[in-house]
Amino acid sequence: MPVYDYRCDGCGHTFEVFHGVDERPEVRCERCGQPARKLFRPVPIIFKGSGWHVTDYGRGTTPQKATEEKRQSEKEEGAEKE
Repeated sequence: MPVYDYRCDGCGHTFEVFHGVDERPEVRCERCGQPARKLFRPVPIIFKGSGWHVTDYGRGTTPQKATEEKRQSEKEEGAEKE
């Protein structure tokens, strides 16, 4: 069964509750008895293995136009220094 985090509406106490995914229990604070709301906790993502960075990213090449613009700006900067 998954663990869910809840925060009390009354006192702000945060606590964990075990219950099934399909259950919708009426959870009350273990300190003051007021209703509590479920908190959203994102799941961490861990990439393992070799290759995910190669296959899941875009092409490693720069578009031709961007490369030409970069060369042109480098030429202009070089001319200003002289």
